[in-house]
Amino acid sequence: MKIYGILLLFFTLFQVIKAEPVLDTNKQQVRPGYTYYILPATTGNGGGLTLAKGENGSCPLDVFQAQNSQNIGLPLKLLMVNSSAGLVIDENEDVNIKFAAPRYVSICNKSTVWKIEEGFVTTGGIKGGSENGTSTSLFTIQKYEDAYALQYCPRATGCSFICPRLLCGYIGISPAANRARHLAVNRPVFKIVFKKA
Repeated sequence: MKIYGILLLFFTLFQVIKAEPVLDTNKQQVRPGYTYYILPATTGNGGGLTLAKGENGSCPLDVFQAQNSQNIGLPLKLLMVNSSAGLVIDENEDVNIKFAAPRYVSICNKSTVWKIEEGFVTTGGIKGGSENGTSTSLFTIQKYEDAYALQYCPRATGCSFICPRLLCGYIGISPAANRARHLAVNRPVFKIVFKKA
């Protein structure tokens, strides 16, 4: 009887903490390795995500939101950090985000995997998330009101997905020169949706 009670408690807890899969605009589960556009959840609030050189005009390329609402931006892939996680991307799961735009790799000779540098979202990150002992490329997708939001969620130095997360910060928009919309951490939440490419 004791074992049955423990098993029942385990399955109950598992169901409570089990994350929901992230859904695209067609209510289909978002899958790792497929291409998607990340778009603002509210129309008329700019376009999709794209790459450009930052304010200093040098590499690596930074991540911006297109100003024009008609511009859906560049396609992206979500990559699982924990290879045993499953076949769909769940909320609150560690992921790497990568532009599926090969011609942009050659511009700076860097990967298009996102990372955080000096508080801004840029590229040149490493799949898996760890660079020089810090997890600069770990992001999560969170349900936020009627849409989703991205969070930057680093882990302790030298740790993998089994280590606790450090303080997470929402990804939002930081106004830049020429009305550019630079993605940055710890800004007001940028509510997004995923549209299959």
